[in-house]
Amino acid sequence: MKEIRYIDLFCGLGAFHEAFKKHENLRCVLACDINDKVRDVYEANHGIKPFGDIKSIDADAMPDFEILCAGFPCQPFSIAGLRKGFEDEGSGNLFHDILRIVDAKQPPVAILENVKNLKTHDNGNTYRVIKSSFEERGYKFFSKVLEATHYGSPQCRQRIFMVATKLGDFSFPQKADKQKVVCSVIEKSDSSNWDDSKYYLVQKNSKPRPFKPRILYDVFLKETRKGGRQGERVYDVNCCGVTICASSGGPGAKTGLYKVGQNIRRLNSRECLQMFGFPKSFDFLGIGEERRMFYLGNSIVVNVVDSLAPNILEIFTEQQDI
Repeated sequence: MKEIRYIDLFCGLGAFHEAFKKHENLRCVLACDINDKVRDVYEANHGIKPFGDIKSIDADAMPDFEILCAGFPCQPFSIAGLRKGFEDEGSGNLFHDILRIVDAKQPPVAILENVKNLKTHDNGNTYRVIKSSFEERGYKFFSKVLEATHYGSPQCRQRIFMVATKLGDFSFPQKADKQKVVCSVIEKSDSSNWDDSKYYLVQKNSKPRPFKPRILYDVFLKETRKGGRQGERVYDVNCCGVTICASSGGPGAKTGLYKVGQNIRRLNSRECLQMFGFPKSFDFLGIGEERRMFYLGNSIVVNVVDSLAPNILEIFTEQQDI
């Protein structure tokens, strides 16, 4: 198969790049992210310096490419955000910059990712605008909410993936038969333990379920007796883990708490990298632990992109065989 070029918009830590680098015929020709620290991290790990603000990119001057990848900002559509959607003057309108690049370069394939809530945001109008925008440009449009634990990740993380193609029909991959669990990424050398001086535990009688987290304890503040949010629970490392968030509160902020041996602790950034399918050797260039967690909380799961790649390549192969 001949070389297939792609661009990595809103690239973050580079989940698309991490997955696609496993295929010799896929080559990234442009990346962009507005965060300068993220751009440095991306360059250190993937060997390409991203552009900054997508709005400053001259679409006509971009290199040619066959696949547009865009995990565009999810906050305007997220349950955890303000849910302003396209009314958001910053993040929400960035979808129109994707269309600006599509119109200029006419790539045969586009892959978009966002929070699952995008499908129902504004009574479905947001999704309908995205779908019709591609269909009006001659694309077939396919979408599905994918659960990361069904595709080789230990993390429960539901996201909508949308594939627009001019090459033919696209099929989403089948779910995995076997789950991967949190203990597969746990570092036994990490003996840290949480500070329980302000909290007390209430044991749960939940039973293990395939591809789902299991709560062992709810965590409550002694002073207020309030708790029970994701960051205020202790989870079982022998099951799948909860969604890692860019921002969440409680003693288990961002990752949730896990019972590791006799200790209770958050996951560290090396473990979280593996929850997303990145190698634990990923270079954060000395960035602190909490900022690493923030960047990971905004990332796409590499394992899911891994599962999409063969089917994406297949439609290019079918086109060449015609």
